[in-house]
Amino acid sequence: MVREIGRLTSFPGTALLVLLTIVAAATIFEPTRRRLSSLRDATQRLGAGDLAARASVSGHDEVTELAETFNRMAGELAQRDEALRESERLRRQMLADVSHELKTPLTVMLGYVETLHREDISLDEATRGRYFETLERETHRLDRIVKDLLDLARLENGVSELEVRVFAIRRLFEHVARRHAHDMSTRHIDARVDVHDAADQIVADPHRIEQVIENVFANALRHVPDGGSIELAARVDAQDCVLTISDSGSGISAEHVPYVFERFYKVDSARANGGGGSGLGLSIAKAIVERHHGQISVSSRPGRTVFTVRLPLESNDGQLRDDQPTSTNL
Repeated sequence: MVREIGRLTSFPGTALLVLLTIVAAATIFEPTRRRLSSLRDATQRLGAGDLAARASVSGHDEVTELAETFNRMAGELAQRDEALRESERLRRQMLADVSHELKTPLTVMLGYVETLHREDISLDEATRGRYFETLERETHRLDRIVKDLLDLARLENGVSELEVRVFAIRRLFEHVARRHAHDMSTRHIDARVDVHDAADQIVADPHRIEQVIENVFANALRHVPDGGSIELAARVDAQDCVLTISDSGSGISAEHVPYVFERFYKVDSARANGGGGSGLGLSIAKAIVERHHGQISVSSRPGRTVFTVRLPLESNDGQLRDDQPTSTNL
């Protein structure tokens, strides 16, 4: 045993042990050192602002878990940065849109006021009256835009309270249609209400839901041709009450459909003629529906555009409901 120990502790034996130790260290620890170095470099790049920096992932040890955790953190930071950039872009776009929409009536009003104040221009009573009518109309338009902006801000921030109760959707449809009866009669537009019995009694804020239907109906009425038609319908689908407002207008171009609920979004000329709205009606409708934990969508093709509102259905009477539809012509 003494001789064997002496042989191992001799110079050749010691050199062999050192060599084996170096080889073992290079084989075992060098990959770990490289991965830690990669993780360090990725951390430095991330700290310098490179949100695309990622550490290499290989193996099944604690270093691998650390690298995966770092990559998840970097991915979340990149997503949050992208969300902040998108939010900032939308904020700037909204400010630009609001400034433009408010500037238009203000410019018109300023022009007419300056004309009325000029002493070197003689205006007859009819012209003067027409100028004042324009000023009044633009003032109302400006007031409507400001009110709609405030209403939209309250809805999106959850400030506006909902007065939820049971109400009849058929009666609400009829109220909206009768409100526009004169315009529809003049333009020979047919309005039809089609409500399934199971969908007639729903639980929501009736005033806000009427605001949704009114905004969508008025939008359809502005773009449906003379002699056209608009249908208001309601049915039950699983746990939702589905409200649809369809019209026989020329339709919305496919590239514009995803953006119709954005503030002040300008669609193609097929749907942009007529004016009269604040440009916020559909945005407000979307905010109201989402406050009710529902969804609103639109589908369109030439000759038919359908807005669909899905609201959670709550049955209060617990009775079996009849799914047979009833129709009313107005």
